[in-house]
Amino acid sequence: MRRFLLLWAFMPVVALAQSLDSLHIMVDAEGVSGIPHVYRTFQEAAAHLKNGTAECPMTVYIRPGVYWLDDPDDPAVRVGRDGREPFGMTLHCAYLHLVGMGEKAEDVVLASQRGQTQGAIGNFTMLDCWVKTLKVENMTLGNYCNVDLVYPKNPQLNRKRRNDAITQAHVGYVHGDTLVARQVRFISRLNLNPLNGAKYSYYEGCHFECTDDALNGTAIYRHCNFDLYGQKPFWSTSGRGAMFIDCDFNVKSDNHEMYFAKQGGPMTVIDCRYHAASDNIYVGWTAYPQPWLRCYQRNFTLNGKPYTIGNRQPQNTLQPALLTPSFQQAPFLDISQHEATLLTGRDTLRLHCPEPVLWHIAKGYESYAILTAEADSSVIVIPSNSTDETVSFCVMATTEDGREAACYLTVKPSQLPPPTFVKRPRLTVKDGRAVLHYTLNTAAKNDESRITWFRDNIPVATSHVEPTTVYPLSASDYGHELKVVIEPKSHRSDYGAAVSKTCNINKVPSKTITTLTTDFHDFPCQWQPQIIPGYWSVDGYKPQDTADFPWEFDKNKPMWEYAEGYNGAVGMGLLQAQRGARLLYTPLKRTYNNMSLVLEVDPTKTAGQGFGSATGQYMDICLKFDTQTLTGYGLRIVRTTKHAKAVDFLLVRYANGVVTPISEAVSATCYRTGCTISLDFNDQTLTAHVTTKTPRPAGSTLPHEVTLTTQVEPNSFGGVHIQHTGSCGESTTMLHRISMEWR
Repeated sequence: MRRFLLLWAFMPVVALAQSLDSLHIMVDAEGVSGIPHVYRTFQEAAAHLKNGTAECPMTVYIRPGVYWLDDPDDPAVRVGRDGREPFGMTLHCAYLHLVGMGEKAEDVVLASQRGQTQGAIGNFTMLDCWVKTLKVENMTLGNYCNVDLVYPKNPQLNRKRRNDAITQAHVGYVHGDTLVARQVRFISRLNLNPLNGAKYSYYEGCHFECTDDALNGTAIYRHCNFDLYGQKPFWSTSGRGAMFIDCDFNVKSDNHEMYFAKQGGPMTVIDCRYHAASDNIYVGWTAYPQPWLRCYQRNFTLNGKPYTIGNRQPQNTLQPALLTPSFQQAPFLDISQHEATLLTGRDTLRLHCPEPVLWHIAKGYESYAILTAEADSSVIVIPSNSTDETVSFCVMATTEDGREAACYLTVKPSQLPPPTFVKRPRLTVKDGRAVLHYTLNTAAKNDESRITWFRDNIPVATSHVEPTTVYPLSASDYGHELKVVIEPKSHRSDYGAAVSKTCNINKVPSKTITTLTTDFHDFPCQWQPQIIPGYWSVDGYKPQDTADFPWEFDKNKPMWEYAEGYNGAVGMGLLQAQRGARLLYTPLKRTYNNMSLVLEVDPTKTAGQGFGSATGQYMDICLKFDTQTLTGYGLRIVRTTKHAKAVDFLLVRYANGVVTPISEAVSATCYRTGCTISLDFNDQTLTAHVTTKTPRPAGSTLPHEVTLTTQVEPNSFGGVHIQHTGSCGESTTMLHRISMEWR
């Protein structure tokens, strides 16, 4: 076939035309007009596609040249329809075969140059193919939104990238049964999507350039090579997952830790080579692998030396001697369930595999469950935890050829009734604190009671990690009724009946309280939209300046959560649970003059980009703020299209919810783990200062610290406002501590 292509590459178009018909057509940018079945553009050829058959597919021969599937010079912004991404071209053809007629894959280029916020609203995708079978060979498919197009055969066709800042720019999707790509170069960066989506996808001798969330997670890759400009080329893999055979991976970033997938999933790597600038790099399957994950490797090297992928969690990696590659499917053992929680004395679990297996419990945990195998490759799991603690372990199924599947069990000891009070709850108020005293008939370490504090029946503090027995009083509490509700619970029980205690806070403080600090460990996260002096408002809001980007939130679900972080968010803190999460603090009624706040945060994103994409995603931190009218001053931290590893900082004015910049924007790299944001209003001068504990990224020439100052009109407001419009999950910002001072 290769020799055939080379012969055709040098044949005149007139001679080639004799071999063409309605199912065999040609695209030739320099073709002679009027020759049947020869078209100057890919668009013209696409208009003549027929369905063909499996034996005689619709074949499109493409002569050397650069063929733009979407006009890169058209200034119009592409917008998707029916909730889908915007597409360069949509192809409908049951059996379609695209063949590049050059000497090399670089000679024939199908191109586009748009991405999210860069010529498009939505993740622009060059091709959307509706087929039964699609075969592509000997060409380049590239979205040159963030990559220069270099065409050696004719440098006049070179084209500079649209933007340096990397954004979501796709190559294509396949809706159908089969994709086969041979000797194809797939070029983009973020979210490459090299014709993802077919039920069966096979790539041979292909080249891929990408950052994260890019590759086809259900494909087989053979004799391929990958230039990795990010850290996690897959979003996830599912089913049998992805398999690599005799492939090369080239690390093009400065990451010290590399992972195959962001969300994990099965994967197989056979006879493959990983190339990095240093041996001191970690290669894992995924950053946070589940204990049940099982991946396979054989003969894998890092810089020429044998290496075990994911060696920090050795149970995730299997290297069976009997593992033999099949070009049709990756090794995989399915199991009916990957996770389960069982209560001793109450629950049982039935696990099933679709083929004969042996069942066993992880070593050291055999006494915590009883396995009863059944004839249909199933097993009944009966929990048997006689200790006082919850334990977790895997139940595994194995085959003779070394494949394995696992279910990660959490086995609780038998249920106990809710604890009772040895000493009934008692509420005292002294030295500026309200304290709930009680004693349960369980050890203090096992006390998981939920305690919620209310002021005038509005939650002001609640338990997240451990019982919140102490509530520091503030000026906002004086003159109000304070109520505390305890729902007793031990680590082996459900919650018992709630008991409440109330008291009136009537003592006038000796001096005006001018500071407020919280680390959010007891922050009430439930929906609370009321604007009341002395209270936090906890709700969601879609600002006017995000109108071009369609998203919404569910008022019936929390907008914030106190939880453990991941990636760049260290420890526990307050996280956005939905896009549009908002916090407002309304101080007691009086006139406020000078004011400052300090907010300590950890962005989950580790590269400094802060948010998921440049689609109206920002966080505003405001002071001197009227929470009723949304008027005041603040700092906006926003992802833009200017940089992929930095955000912009600018001072803003709110006037009845309308936001206006009042300083020049500064692009900087300091929005990273350990970020401290300081805002100060002093005698009509508004100042913002942002620093981070994370070192400056290597090679960056952008500022790593930001100071912004401007003169503004004074006001009498003293409120605080935090608005987050970014997507959630791995694009959140963890709030660790906020301190406010009124002077």
